[in-house]
Amino acid sequence: MLVISLAGFIPALVNPVGRRAPLTFLAATHGIVFLAWLLLFLTQSLLVAKGNVRWHRALGFTSIGLLALMIPLGFETTAAMVRRGFDLSGDQHIVQHADGAASLDVYQASIFNFGGLLLFASLAVAAIYYRRRPEIHKRFILYANISLMGAPITHLIGHNPPLVLTPPAVLVPIFILLLTGLARDYILAGRIHPLTVLLAVGSFASFPMWGALIGPSPAWHRFAAWISQ
Repeated sequence: MLVISLAGFIPALVNPVGRRAPLTFLAATHGIVFLAWLLLFLTQSLLVAKGNVRWHRALGFTSIGLLALMIPLGFETTAAMVRRGFDLSGDQHIVQHADGAASLDVYQASIFNFGGLLLFASLAVAAIYYRRRPEIHKRFILYANISLMGAPITHLIGHNPPLVLTPPAVLVPIFILLLTGLARDYILAGRIHPLTVLLAVGSFASFPMWGALIGPSPAWHRFAAWISQ
């Protein structure tokens, strides 16, 4: 997930010539905080792998502070993107559907960003709540982090012209990431934990639900327009 995030966002930082707009303070702050979260996740995983549970728990309090920053930053960054016509932080600008038939419906597209943020927040809070139950805690935090991958995957595809930025193109890498939890359970334990199945299936099912049911609805359009003001 760190590699995907770096590969998705670094090209526009290393070579900003192709940017559609300057990097804003909001987008930069958002990126730094979310990167800090993934680095914390890596550190916490390594601490547990080495059996250093005491430091893992002590450092875990940092996640609460980062989470308190991530949620409002993620919300405001998405709202700002919608106001700019779905400008991806000035990095890329989506103006049409893949078939070129119509302009992108920014309110409909925003469901994936707002929905992903809500999914991440819910799973991360659940992981903190179950912090004393490792088998539950680690599954919630893994799938919370996978829910953040939509944005970096979108940017990664956009920086590679042979790839076409479509919903399936974004969903396939996310689907592979969701499968890693299932594979890990089966390889190490010989069975798949029920919570892993629930989180993997529920996470994947959320995308067609957002895209086909909620996003196109007039109620969502009115709500998205209101919260993006």
